[in-house]
Amino acid sequence: MLSLFDQLKMYWRFTWGLRRFLKEPVTLEQCREIIRQRLQNREQNLLPLVKRAIYENKTSPYLRLLKLAGCEYGDFEQMVKSDGIEPTLKKLAREGVYVSVEEFKGKKEIIRGGEIFKFKEKDFDNPFISGHLETRSGASRSAGTRTEYDFDHITANRVVYTILRMDAYGVLDAPFAVWAPIMPGSGPVMVLIHTKIGQTPLRWFSPVEKRNFKPSLKNVIGTSFFVYAGRLSGAKLPAPEYVSMDEAWRVAEWMDGVLKKHGMCCLAAYPSLAVRVCQAAKERGIDLKGATFFSGGEPITEAKYKEIASANAVVSPSYLFSEGGLVGNGCRRPTAPDDVHLYKDSFALIQHSREVPHAAVSVDAFLFTALLPTTPKILLNVETGDYGVVETRSCGCKFEELGFTDHIYNIRGFDKLTGEGMTFIGTDLMKIIEEVLPVKFGGASTDYQMVEEEDEQGHTRMTIVVSPELGAIDEAELIKTVLTGLSKGKDGKRMMAEVWAQAKTLQVKRIRPFATPSGKLMPLHIYRPR
Repeated sequence: MLSLFDQLKMYWRFTWGLRRFLKEPVTLEQCREIIRQRLQNREQNLLPLVKRAIYENKTSPYLRLLKLAGCEYGDFEQMVKSDGIEPTLKKLAREGVYVSVEEFKGKKEIIRGGEIFKFKEKDFDNPFISGHLETRSGASRSAGTRTEYDFDHITANRVVYTILRMDAYGVLDAPFAVWAPIMPGSGPVMVLIHTKIGQTPLRWFSPVEKRNFKPSLKNVIGTSFFVYAGRLSGAKLPAPEYVSMDEAWRVAEWMDGVLKKHGMCCLAAYPSLAVRVCQAAKERGIDLKGATFFSGGEPITEAKYKEIASANAVVSPSYLFSEGGLVGNGCRRPTAPDDVHLYKDSFALIQHSREVPHAAVSVDAFLFTALLPTTPKILLNVETGDYGVVETRSCGCKFEELGFTDHIYNIRGFDKLTGEGMTFIGTDLMKIIEEVLPVKFGGASTDYQMVEEEDEQGHTRMTIVVSPELGAIDEAELIKTVLTGLSKGKDGKRMMAEVWAQAKTLQVKRIRPFATPSGKLMPLHIYRPR
């Protein structure tokens, strides 16, 4: 946690950095040239970053792994130049140079070559950036990590790709709004990104209100400071306005008014929120033709995709994780609802097979390596807790024209459950399932289980499976107990629990917990990928 002095320094850096950030415009042609240069110089970008941030940094967690593998910098450089980045990373992963998601979060010791050591999440921080804005993930695909962003990274990653995404979907000039949480959620970053490209959001709706989840004073002040600092810098940043999930019709009506006036509009929102807007629009006879939803933070499934399409709207998926940034944006000719182009100028991606201990399944987990010096965390073969399909193919859309031919789709998390854009990691859920519920409601840990499902309307539900053999149970009290357990700790957890409570994400089913093919009963049930 940042000290008061460090927080004040961050606010100071934010104030001065914001003015420069907003005054330096970025054009579409500049972004295309940036991409061209970065794709052409992938190896030249990776090598100095690895040398400076890892081999010349005695405290780097990766340095110990590389030394155990007998890989000096000269060896690393030679392999990259002769074999290429991805083959080098695969070889290193086989030699034990990788970091699992549990190790990256500091929840598990690293055991390699008979040696045991443990790191904290801050040990992976990029030592060469000056943080301007702090977020705690949970509105992204990786839960529970504190991440400091600086404006250079927001520009190099989020801004550049957002302009390209808007161009690909033909909405560079469309009126824009955001429906995302206040600090410590992702709302401020979304607002900043679109303000930078000259598309300042007209409205900022927040699905959570500060009085509901009681954020720390730091985040209360931070949200207000963010808005007023932006206005002092000449940007007309919108103040957040609370719109509950049950009031999705308010967002739908705003979009209806904008569509009638301009013929198009965009809304940045989690897929579940986008579905709620579309359902509210259909209930009120609103046609959302011309509307585009920019969504990320949870999977866009077939059911969600169909719900959005049924309102005549378009959805653009994205894949990102807070420690690295935006990994890919939606293909215009997809093979799956969540099909995104991998941004190979910023990341190298390989996969490795691993067991999921609390689910007793094997998955081809993603291992990411960051190529840009502005990335918030130094990443070298790091798991994000996700898996999916990675393939190279020709699709003919604008992203391919830029040089992005690798696709990722069917992206799912193996160490987390995600609903309404809010993510809880498996270790937090396991403690509740295995310890809290049996003590309070009886039975054993094998009588309870958490399952991620999707209802007929496309809403993601977290099902608490309870064995019928336990007899009568107060289901409302059980749900309350789970939410209370999940909300303990940082602001981000309280905010996420409030979103799940408001969306009624948790439900109880009185059935026997699902067993694995080997007959094991695990606290989290994860469906095997097809």
